[in-house]
Amino acid sequence: MQVPLLEVTTMEVPMEVRSRSVADYWEEEGGWRFEDFEGYLPPEAINKIRSILLDPLTSNEDTMFWKHTANGLFSAKSAFQTYFAEAAPQDSAFWRRIWKLHCPERVRFFVWLATKEKLSTNSRRKIRHLTLDDKCPICKHTAETNVHCLRDCTPTRKIWEDLVPPHEHNTFFAEDHTSWFQMNLNMRDSGERHEDWPSFFALVCWYIWKYRNEYIFQGKKLAGSSFINYVKSKATGWLQAWERTSLQLDCNSKPTRTDRLVCWGAPPRGWSKMNTDGAAQGSTGMATAGGILRDSDGDWLGGFCCKIGTGSAILAELWGIHQGLLTAWNQNTQFLILKTDSQLAIELIRKREDPVHPHSTILTAIRRLMAQNWVVQLVHTYREGNRAADWLSKHSLVYPFGTHELMNPPSQLQQILLEDTLGVSFPRMVVQTQN
Repeated sequence: MQVPLLEVTTMEVPMEVRSRSVADYWEEEGGWRFEDFEGYLPPEAINKIRSILLDPLTSNEDTMFWKHTANGLFSAKSAFQTYFAEAAPQDSAFWRRIWKLHCPERVRFFVWLATKEKLSTNSRRKIRHLTLDDKCPICKHTAETNVHCLRDCTPTRKIWEDLVPPHEHNTFFAEDHTSWFQMNLNMRDSGERHEDWPSFFALVCWYIWKYRNEYIFQGKKLAGSSFINYVKSKATGWLQAWERTSLQLDCNSKPTRTDRLVCWGAPPRGWSKMNTDGAAQGSTGMATAGGILRDSDGDWLGGFCCKIGTGSAILAELWGIHQGLLTAWNQNTQFLILKTDSQLAIELIRKREDPVHPHSTILTAIRRLMAQNWVVQLVHTYREGNRAADWLSKHSLVYPFGTHELMNPPSQLQQILLEDTLGVSFPRMVVQTQN
């Protein structure tokens, strides 16, 4: 849920219930004590809670995280995207244009602040009662507004006069703040100007602002020609570096792919193999997971189906891995190869991200299980080699909510198990690794 549970209750909640902590509704062996609170909440809230795993042994403290990114960490890009989603359509297109500028992220953020008139100018500082004088510290007789700093101040104006063709000066210097930014950032055909004028314009604004601050706070001199050359060379140099990097990335962005036959493979003697898979149904958001444990002869040792609740695909994958480890551990497995077709899940488990990650609890629980007194290898496989786990994950929808241990394989799964044992292969295009 994206709001406090008290805002979605379906009936009045007694004060003694409100005062309880989350731990009061969780049993280490049985999980959530739904009977204590499900009468107060709608089904969609209950299904969301079902997908949340608590693990008292992790000892993680409650932590705030940024809900608009997958890892819980704030980024300027996610802030822009959140704003776009809430902005009017015409504004949204303009903000997306800013995000696509060929500039460092800090420059895009600066331009966004400038278009919103949020730069810390003396005019803005006076409005916020941080100064009594709103005059420009350079020319000293005009209010220091955004457009004054970036366009109209005497040394700044000389830069634009040098960059913008003379016959365009009247229009360029006559536009108001909003129109000036929109005209320059939306320009498609730059004519006599720099071919990527919107990005060049943004970079020039950034270096003007940077140089002004160096003059005001560090005493750096604003000599006419050197100021112009400084700004032009910085902006031009950055764009040239961007173009070189883009060309290099473009050349390297098309990896060689090759046809490969993929199949399930039995583990070595003395080892067991657990295949897990998780999925979230697009129409309902219902998350499920499944797994199968087999020995070196391909014989069934155990399996499970999980009907988790409402959650994302990556959460379903992590649930599958967690339950796969539990199933194998409870079978007294000593040497385990756990295979999943989610490379992202493997990376999250290995990365040990900041505890603000939304799935930090289940990630910590997985790592704790892997650190028990046994040998576990976590390996990626392609979907063609993970068909039995994929089938069990989809089959989980027929079960009630919760985890269901399977002592014997379902009859509908027998054909896949036979094909796995026989080594039946399926073609797949894979990226060719470089030696």
